[in-house]
Amino acid sequence: MNESTQPLVSPHFTLGSTANPSQVDEQPVQAQDAEMLRRIQACVDACEGISTQELEEGVVQDMQRVLREVAPIIAEWSREQQN
Repeated sequence: MNESTQPLVSPHFTLGSTANPSQVDEQPVQAQDAEMLRRIQACVDACEGISTQELEEGVVQDMQRVLREVAPIIAEWSREQQN
């Protein structure tokens, strides 16, 4: 490794060719890359309309907490409406 090359910090993934493809088992890396890219795309799609700042501040976790608290209340209300 030369002075300008930084060590990889886990977790990481590669896109396309690697610097030393002969040192990497290409098939597992490509499969991992594909799954990571799929996950990233799903996250980007799910977060459409939410600012980066809101994401960094934990808005998704806040929404999950609220939904966990409200879902049982809505379910109970729904059951009552059916009776």
